[in-house]
Formats: sequence, structure tokens, C-alpha cells
Amino acid sequence: MTTKSDQAPAFSVAVVDSGSSGDFPVLPGINLSNEGAIDDVSDRCGHGDAVASTILGIAPAVGIVPVKVTDRRGVLRDRDVLTTALEWILDHHARLAIGVVSIALGDQSNLASDAELRGSALQRRIAALRAAGVLTVAPAGNWRRLHQGRGEGMVWPGILREVVSVGEARRGPEGLRLSPASQRLRATPEGVCATTIFTEAAPPGETSGAAAAIAGVLARLAAADRSGGAEAALTALLRIRRVALDEEGIAWPAILAEDVAAGSTPAALRLRPEPGSTP
Repeated sequence: MTTKSDQAPAFSVAVVDSGSSGDFPVLPGINLSNEGAIDDVSDRCGHGDAVASTILGIAPAVGIVPVKVTDRRGVLRDRDVLTTALEWILDHHARLAIGVVSIALGDQSNLASDAELRGSALQRRIAALRAAGVLTVAPAGNWRRLHQGRGEGMVWPGILREVVSVGEARRGPEGLRLSPASQRLRATPEGVCATTIFTEAAPPGETSGAAAAIAGVLARLAAADRSGGAEAALTALLRIRRVALDEEGIAWPAILAEDVAAGSTPAALRLRPEPGSTP
């Protein structure tokens, strides 16, 4: 059973998901799912537990703040609830030492731009969190096959340019490759939206599990050296990025959790030479 901790750690991750019922302590969170009491953050489907376990497996010293937004089947029935969740995090991030927000969910869209989402309540809150040094991490989406032939794109809310968007990469005999199902959007001179990074999926799998892994890596780096926070951790990760190739042999930025050794800090990673083009 999840136990509540009244002592805030030096760094926390807000897990915006289906709640938490795992065998680990959590900080006081909130239930916005309209199922149960407002302080009932129990997880009925296991998705939030899987995300939290992945984060803690990479960054065991950080705190978990459960923000429950989906129903007992893991469905986000009202998009506006996500905005309410981000508003709550904005109000409480300093008190709970939240430096990373994990939103391991998305719709089935394939958006190449966030133009229609600029100025939305959700976008403004994610931007406000990033301005305060809090990064929001979300999946790029798992629907590439569904949208085959319609061009590159990502799901909502990962398409928002302020989000750290994460796709899935897989290791094989030929090296690191993008998952065929993972959506992706490459950076172009004309576009401001692009998939930030790719990594291997951890539980709960696919791009949600990849996003959970990156949330854990960012949290571990930022907790080890809070001077630059999660933003400095992201900059450090992108400096040591690997290359993952897609089906056409095009290179995409990638990272593996093992690239960040125990005790690593963003400052230490800056001193490492960039890996070569071959993973």
C-alpha cells in the first residue's frame, strides 16, 4: 500500500495520471478524477503506479506527488481536468519541491504544430511552470501506424512546444532504432515543435513508458544538483545525446538511462564528450 509522507524531499515529481497505490511513500496529492474523495489518490488501473515505479527506479531519492486525473480504467474523460491539475501544481510546486511533471497520456491525434493550442489554458500553465523551472514531460504518441501516410506528428499534449516530448527507441542488432509505432516530429527551420528526445520504454510501455523514463532521468540529475534545476538537466542530456535512426536512416536525438551514472550532475555531464554518431 502507498503510504503518505509528510516530509518533503529536496526534489519531487508530480505524476499526473491514474493515482498511486504502489508500495512506496507519496507526498500529499489530489484526486481530480471525480471518482472518490479529493484526497483519494488510489490507483485502480495500475498506470500511475507503473509510471511512478519507473521514475523511482531511476531516481530513488525523489518524492512522488500523485495528481489523479483519469478514471478507474485510466481514461481522461475531461480534458479540462488536465488544466486544473496543472493549476494545482503551479500553486503547490514550491511547497512540494516539484521540479518535473510527468503526464504519461495523450489522445490519438497526429499534430504537426501547436498553433491552434497557443493561448489555451493548458498551454499557458505549462509555459508558466517552465518559466518557474518546472519541466513537463509527455509522450509523443503511439499512433504512427494509424496515421501512416499522413506525415509526421505528435499527440496532444506532447505537441506543445513547452513540453519535453518523448518518443520510443529500441535496441537491436543494428543499434538504436525508433519504434515503428512511435510518433515523431523532426525539427525544421520553419517549425518550432519537434520531438525532444527518444529513449527505451520502461513500464507502462511504449511512449508513455519512455516519457516516464526521461522524467526519472531528469529528476535524478536535477536532484543531484539543484543549482540549475530540471532545465539544466535537460540541456545536459541533449549535449550527451546518442543517435537513433528511423526506417529511412534519418538520425533522431536519443538517450538511455544508463548514460546517466549514479551521482551524475548536469555539470559533470557537460564535461563528457558527445558520443559518436553510432550508438
